[in-house]
Amino acid sequence: MFLLLTDGPDDDDAALPFVAAKGALADGEDVSIVAMADAVHLLTADADLHAIDASGLPTVGRTAERLRDADALADAVALRDCCAARDIDETDLAPWATMADESAVARLAADHDTTLSF
Repeated sequence: MFLLLTDGPDDDDAALPFVAAKGALADGEDVSIVAMADAVHLLTADADLHAIDASGLPTVGRTAERLRDADALADAVALRDCCAARDIDETDLAPWATMADESAVARLAADHDTTLSF
């Protein structure tokens, strides 16, 4: 499953893509995430992903941990220009995230049968 994220940690809908990722994990699929706009904050090392949840479901942090533990998080990419606009550099990213240009969107989407945008 390919997920394109735009909502940042302060947005009410930031947990929704991770609910979809949890479903992909349950179906044995791997997940590629590309974060753009304010969502790049979700891939930073200082983001408190355990504070973000959808009512009744695991936190974003717990879902991300489950994906990594199952080796199902194929990619977690923050778009470089979106990071630059928010004074985020590559050293600010979580150890499991990378930074790339916008070509990552098409490249990673092509690797998956399902694409969702949030």
